[in-house]
Amino acid sequence: MESNHVLVVGGGAAGWSAADALVRSDWPGPVTIADPQSPMNRTLVNTGVLTGLLTPGQIARQAPAGTELVRDEVDAIEHDGAVRFRSGNLVRPAAVLVASGSAPRPYADQAGADGASTSERLTHLHSIEDAQRVRTLLPASGGSVVILGAGLIGSETASLLAEAGVDVTLVSRSPVPLRRELGPVMASALLHRHDAHVRTRLGHPVRNITAGSGSAVIELEDGERLEAHVALVAHGTVARRPALPGSREGSIAVDGRLRTGLRHVYAAGGVAAVRTGGVSVRVDHWEDAAAQGAHAARSMIHDVLGGPDPGEYRFTASYSSRIHGSTLTAWGATFPGSRWTQPIDGTAVAVSTHGRRATAVVGLDAAGTVRTIAAEIMAARQNDDGVADGAPG
Repeated sequence: MESNHVLVVGGGAAGWSAADALVRSDWPGPVTIADPQSPMNRTLVNTGVLTGLLTPGQIARQAPAGTELVRDEVDAIEHDGAVRFRSGNLVRPAAVLVASGSAPRPYADQAGADGASTSERLTHLHSIEDAQRVRTLLPASGGSVVILGAGLIGSETASLLAEAGVDVTLVSRSPVPLRRELGPVMASALLHRHDAHVRTRLGHPVRNITAGSGSAVIELEDGERLEAHVALVAHGTVARRPALPGSREGSIAVDGRLRTGLRHVYAAGGVAAVRTGGVSVRVDHWEDAAAQGAHAARSMIHDVLGGPDPGEYRFTASYSSRIHGSTLTAWGATFPGSRWTQPIDGTAVAVSTHGRRATAVVGLDAAGTVRTIAAEIMAARQNDDGVADGAPG
């Protein structure tokens, strides 16, 4: 084992944040980020690169000062903490953070892909290469896109393309997309925005997809055929991770301090399912991943060096998205089995509760109200627990 060497697997939001937090905390050893690609701000793939506002170089991020970036991919972490790289290298750091993020849900999971996964006209929008491919396939002005999936990325991308003059059709199996994530009030409000700006086919599962050299054809279960220059698959993400002993495929289960079942091995961000409030919660957005990475760093400092106990991680990150001229603002996380309420009459704001605790607030064009309610929730938690959110419990 290399003395006080920390290996961070992945240079995304969680990994970058953890490495930076360790260096800023004067970690007494080398901090290495292992990633086959250069760090970048993934939130700008659609808002920046797809729209042509930014180049790939402009969304790149330098590794945090004081860290080393190794362009290699981690294949597995062994029982004794040894880390095996795809290149064949083997290291034994004092602590490991798995922050390898997420990948688009595979094409094989889509309805009737019919071999279309080999066509560039059926694509995800997860990487810089994806965004550049879509730009290449669309005409210089206008063009048509079918977006399969009306989650947050699908919704935001539909808005961006429509504003650029692209003919957009939004397809979703659910008649009210994002109902679980945003609640019925907010999901319905967002649906009204979609109906006013793009063509929607909601509650219509896909029967078959055929993507050729000139177009993509999507056949819905009701027999309707949609043809477009590009079909974008936005059906969510899955954890992208190395192999860990005792851990099955899928997201990596961690406790409230982001520890895995292996000593001094942690996981954070889109690869992690955090055990909290009696349930496991996986959240895959940039701000929360960065917050988890910093918390994992504090847990390492406590476990390895005897520093202060950071307490259990709480989902208190916020994010916003511009969709059809409206700003969706959200704070916290929605837990499985949560209930939704509308606390203020006449406002497009909703609160999610799990058990006796509020865990999320969402609003359309109501950022100030969302921030106020979130602050009240955190103050109530502090009064109940005697500590502030993020402080030792």
